Amino acid sequence: MQRWLLTLLAIPALALADNHAAHGSDSNPDTKDALSEAYVMPVWVDAVTQVCPWKSEDAEGYIRLTRKKNDDGSHGLFVQWLRKGIAGASTAAVSTLSVEPLEKDYLVRIEMPQPTLARDACRLKAMAEDMMNERRYEFDLLLRGPGDMQVNITRMLGGGV
Repeated sequence: MQRWLLTLLAIPALALADNHAAHGSDSNPDTKDALSEAYVMPVWVDAVTQVCPWKSEDAEGYIRLTRKKNDDGSHGLFVQWLRKGIAGASTAAVSTLSVEPLEKDYLVRIEMPQPTLARDACRLKAMAEDMMNERRYEFDLLLRGPGDMQVNITRMLGGGV
């Protein structure tokens, strides 16, 4: 869903960037740079979303999820903790983890996880469906500080029609 949104946003942005270039206007040079970076985003990126804030004694930021689509149609997830820059410094990634069970043990298509913010953690839940036998699983990710992730997977029982 977000891929078509990026496409819809990219077309007017390209026209706008070309229009600025054609008229010699350099009022916003970042527009073309940002568009260039989005244009070269890897094709395996399926969806990206910002889910929860995080804070430690010396930094704060937010958590970003990236869902990738593998060649076989299955999905993978990356969790990334981004630290907000201060005093003009840029935002930077401080930790990036792959949800390993999706890479090694499960051949599933997974929904983008929905966040619930707790006092000391961010909990993400998502349903997934096995591509071979249509079994359903609930993925429950508990995220604390940068690099601290716990993954729990529950096999859902079939309803039996």
